[in-house]
Amino acid sequence: MNGTFVSRIWRIAAAGLFLAASCGSSPKVDRGEMLMPDGYKDVKATIFVSPVAGQRIYQKVAVLPFKAPTDLIGSSISDLFATALLKTNKYNLVERSQMEQVLGEQALGLKGVTESAVAIRVGKMLGVQGVIVGTVPEYGSKASGASELSAIGINARMIDVSDGGVVWSVSDSAISPSPIGLSAFAKRMVDNLVSQLFQEALKAGDTVAANLPVPQIASSRGGVRSVFIDIAPDSSEAVESYTVLRGRTESGSYQEVGKVENSSRHVSFEDRNLLDAETYHYKVVGRGRSGMTTVPSQPIRVATAGPPDAVTGLSAQSGLIRKVILQWQASFDPNVKGYNVYRRTSGDTWAKIKTLDGQSRASYADEGLDDEKTYTYRIAAFNVVETESSPSRTAAATTKGPPSPVTGLKAASGEARKVSLSWNPVNEPEVKGYAVYRASQETGPFETIKSIEGREQTQFVDGGKKGYFSDDAGLQDETRYYYKVRAVNVVDVQSPESRAAIAVTKPVPTPVTGIRTGEFEVKQVTVEWEPNPEPDIAKYEVFRGEEQASVNKSLGEIPGSAYRFVDKGLKDGTTYHYKVRAVDKDGLIGKFSIAVRSSTKPLPRNPRGIKAAFDGGQVIVSWAPNPEPDIVKYAVSQKGFMFWDKAGESNGPSFAFRGEVKKGKTLTFRVTAVDGTGLESEPSEEISLVIP
Repeated sequence: MNGTFVSRIWRIAAAGLFLAASCGSSPKVDRGEMLMPDGYKDVKATIFVSPVAGQRIYQKVAVLPFKAPTDLIGSSISDLFATALLKTNKYNLVERSQMEQVLGEQALGLKGVTESAVAIRVGKMLGVQGVIVGTVPEYGSKASGASELSAIGINARMIDVSDGGVVWSVSDSAISPSPIGLSAFAKRMVDNLVSQLFQEALKAGDTVAANLPVPQIASSRGGVRSVFIDIAPDSSEAVESYTVLRGRTESGSYQEVGKVENSSRHVSFEDRNLLDAETYHYKVVGRGRSGMTTVPSQPIRVATAGPPDAVTGLSAQSGLIRKVILQWQASFDPNVKGYNVYRRTSGDTWAKIKTLDGQSRASYADEGLDDEKTYTYRIAAFNVVETESSPSRTAAATTKGPPSPVTGLKAASGEARKVSLSWNPVNEPEVKGYAVYRASQETGPFETIKSIEGREQTQFVDGGKKGYFSDDAGLQDETRYYYKVRAVNVVDVQSPESRAAIAVTKPVPTPVTGIRTGEFEVKQVTVEWEPNPEPDIAKYEVFRGEEQASVNKSLGEIPGSAYRFVDKGLKDGTTYHYKVRAVDKDGLIGKFSIAVRSSTKPLPRNPRGIKAAFDGGQVIVSWAPNPEPDIVKYAVSQKGFMFWDKAGESNGPSFAFRGEVKKGKTLTFRVTAVDGTGLESEPSEEISLVIP
């Protein structure tokens, strides 16, 4: 085996021993082959990142010169490390001149510090949070045939100045696959180490890059269960997005609550679903395109809005009809969305009766309430998430009772089939009219017969008819009726009943009395009666019938001042029945009188015992005298060719015919009796005679 190659292998082993000594029991990453982007083949570095590395922020770090075969090599490799780290923006590095000044003042050199205790001491002097130290156990070349290949070994670690813990460590040894200068190979090797370290740090959660700009919170404000944060945007080249962290205390733990992209113009974030009137603390962390994050911003404290202020100025208006009008001072809080109205009555629990939308609402009319009842109210404002304010002070109001009872009700008696009512008006502005009730008994039931519109309408005539199509024909004659009236307000609430008023309708005329008739008048009957006692009889009506049970033919109307009627044009010798009734000026018809009977004068009996004889050249016609005492004459008729011709008259029971008499001619005669009133009997039997 080539001696030089063995020597280099030993140096690689020594580097591993150095890493083990510096990392203690830290885990190691297995080695493997990797192909670098530029074509150089190197062994993959061994990298360790502390699990708690991401829990601390190392804003300022010092890179001390590495221990190497020569000081120049150590300084060169540490400078390469510093340059590569600066490109990641992860740390703010102390400049070499500053380190030399501080250490020179303390009589300490920068050459090859590797011990943790010394590194911590130097770090404290420099005022840094972390110190990077390292060794270069191998830095040379290896002959490979006619070529010389570069061979370098590097170990580095960062020590936490506060507790001496290893934040991270890297270790690598590599041989260039082809000839290349040592400095160039060292640079590529360091860049590869830092790149791998950077990726492992991200995986371990160590993402803070001290060189990225720390986010600045431009403004913040608390809302309703929310917090609004405005972030002053950084260059989008440096910061791609922002993560907002929230904590309940300033120094406590913070949890991620959201992310927002960096627009480089306006960046804002709203944290929602928070508690009312609670204080929250916020930090903002930026995230670069490489995945590294900024140092968190300084924490801010923001309080969410509490419930709205209690509503003030609540008043409730009493004395209204079945309603209460509420008024209050509208809230000036822009978060107020509306108001909830609560109500209770004596002994009841509070009940929400209305939700009113609108911050500016300042009144509400609670309608449909009971009459003469007290209600108590309170108002609560609510915001956009329905959180209510504390209740307002209560306000109570009493609704107006029913109208006052109607007074002065009067009912006029003695009217024909009607009753005139009057009463005093109820002078209350809410009264719109009256309801009139009627009953036929003092104890009722009372039924509504009329609704009257108008507070000043205080008269009504009850005619009994309820409507055009009503079966109620009107009030009854000489009947007692009871009336009550109620006042009615604009919501149809009725007052208590008035006192009852009583009226009796007008009776019909009494039956006609003293009715009488004449007897045996010629073709007529004279009917007379006594005048009715009522002073307002307008007429009398006379009825006739040929049977006592059917006296129903109206003969006419007689003025109320007349008490006699002559029924003319009757049949002779016929019996008739008569009734009379009175009708007053209101059209009330009295009951009929009793029926009376009368007969017209009959015709005389037709003459009997007719005889005819030819004696002394003339014809003598004779008959038996009629029994009627008032027969004044007899009329004798001779039968002509077509008609009966008057032959003559006789005062006695015989007649001498002096007409033309020819031998062999047949003469036929008949006789009628005529009384003193001119009534003529039916003809007697015919008598014929042949002239001899």
